Amino acid sequence: MDQAGLSLEPEVKAVLDHLANGTDFLLSGGAGSGKTYSLVQVIGELLRTDRSSAIACITYTNAAVHEIESRISSDRLSVSTIHDFLWAVIGSFQTELRLTLTGLMEGEDPKINPGSVAIAAEMFAGKAIQYKEYTVLGEGIVSHDEVIVLARAMFDKYPKLGDVVRDRFRYILVDEYQDTAHAVVEILLDILPKSGRRGNCGFFGDAMQAIYEDGIGDLRPYVAKGAVLEVQKEQNRRNPRLVYELANNLRTDGLRQRASADISAPNMKGGEVREGQIRFYYSTGDEDRLQEIRDHLAWDFADVVETKELNLTHNLIAPQAGFGDLMAIYDKDGVIGFRDRIVKYIKDTDDIAKYDDLTFGEVVAALQAGKGVKELNKVSPTAGMKDFIRQHPELLADAYGRNFRAFRRMYVDKDQLIDDKKQSEADLARKGSKRCDFIKHVFQIQQVVHLYEERRYNEFLRLTQFRINRAADKVRLKEHVEAIAGMSERPVIEVIEYAHQNGLCRIDDRLGEFRERKGYLYDRLVVVPYLSYQKLYAYLEGRTTYSTQHKIKGREFDRVFVVLDSGGWNNYNFNNLFEIDGNPSVLARTQKLFYVCCTRAKETLAVYFRNPSPRALAQANSWFGAANCIKL
Repeated sequence: MDQAGLSLEPEVKAVLDHLANGTDFLLSGGAGSGKTYSLVQVIGELLRTDRSSAIACITYTNAAVHEIESRISSDRLSVSTIHDFLWAVIGSFQTELRLTLTGLMEGEDPKINPGSVAIAAEMFAGKAIQYKEYTVLGEGIVSHDEVIVLARAMFDKYPKLGDVVRDRFRYILVDEYQDTAHAVVEILLDILPKSGRRGNCGFFGDAMQAIYEDGIGDLRPYVAKGAVLEVQKEQNRRNPRLVYELANNLRTDGLRQRASADISAPNMKGGEVREGQIRFYYSTGDEDRLQEIRDHLAWDFADVVETKELNLTHNLIAPQAGFGDLMAIYDKDGVIGFRDRIVKYIKDTDDIAKYDDLTFGEVVAALQAGKGVKELNKVSPTAGMKDFIRQHPELLADAYGRNFRAFRRMYVDKDQLIDDKKQSEADLARKGSKRCDFIKHVFQIQQVVHLYEERRYNEFLRLTQFRINRAADKVRLKEHVEAIAGMSERPVIEVIEYAHQNGLCRIDDRLGEFRERKGYLYDRLVVVPYLSYQKLYAYLEGRTTYSTQHKIKGREFDRVFVVLDSGGWNNYNFNNLFEIDGNPSVLARTQKLFYVCCTRAKETLAVYFRNPSPRALAQANSWFGAANCIKL
């Protein structure tokens, strides 16, 4: 890619000057400032001017990898996720990997928890250490979390790895650096500089958008000691004026955005930055007024590409999106909570294996027998669990009759239900979804139906076992698809069996194994109406306007509606956000999340806050303007 004729941004020129002087750099820019555009300009100019050097660009998600690859490509450019980059460096050193992984699993406080794996000096003899989307430590298979810990330890133990990286890449550029793990930054800024080889690292991102707990957040210590030189990018190319000025009030690092000097920027019109629109809706009392606000906004909420309603958690979305019953099974089952309480108690006090031949009911009875009040409380359901059990006594009776070993090994988590959420149908599905086999099977049925309805027959035939050999088969197929579409109110097991019997989606070994290993969960899922799965499928495939506030980072939409409801989650407090008060870490976390949400809007931003405090309301008037604060 030859960029000789292109005009470089002043921030890009500053970055290139730092690199020419052999200095690591940080390009900081607020939301919508065009950081990715700057990154691509830097890459292009380095490829043009330093024709003997290779560049590694590493980022947080596969979606970001594809975004960068779509803008620039070269044989000397490697674009990958952080985890893939690290594995590409360490994966070929198998002897060292085996030794390091064994060491990390040993001791009273292992860096990688071995679980039930018996640690021995030769435990990985003859096995290749592999990086996959899941973890089986006994087989030497590691996943995302382990790769970072493993890589950090490898660089510490084998310093020549730094030379290997420097020899391979003259430049390493990190996109969305704030989401990068501390250990990765330490490798790049503490360990690599010790190598005798030439090389530099550059970081692109925004500390104000550091909304993931495991990311480094910012590089202030490195900037303060001069190890990294900062370049600030103050322009805003995405948001209208009212939105980015609101966002400026939320920033805590002194960076204030202004209109772009580029009259062709997306947020410009007729040579001026667009004004935009912001609204703050609030209500008092216990009644939820969400639908009233939607009606007042009069947006086209069916436009799922350019309209988003943002909630803090999937739990808040599930009832509105129509799959609240499924979320309750995966995330609010008091019997499963009681089981986990019992398992923790045994692990803290006894050898859990000696209970494996008993039923769960027999284990509970044995633990509760002869206990005093204090100890009995530890092996009894909590108040919340008791409320659930009173409403569902049949579930506790079911659990009591199940083998304890099988029941305690039945992993249930909401990620198995709502993992891999897309923002639109066009998005790529993330590798390594945690979605459970039951949900995958039902979704395969829905995908078969969807492909048929969309007349995507080649894809349909690749996915289904149904075969079309004559005209009559086409008639039967149409009847089967229409029959499934008409079974929305029926228990999903009827749909599964119908699709199996008619060759649309066979019941395979994975579903059979799920029923065998997770009988309690299976029995709960099969009676749920098919409609709930249809609604869940639409949500996860990006066919609804709903999204969590975390999932939209890096995205932009014409219309954004932010619902300020913490859902009982103590990590966030929206009254504290507007009062600019309270626990500092909770306040900072909430400020950053709200900043990310607001800066998604390309035209209109609406916010709804139920029961704000007087101080919070006063701040809303200041930030949004009194005329834009509307009481319902």
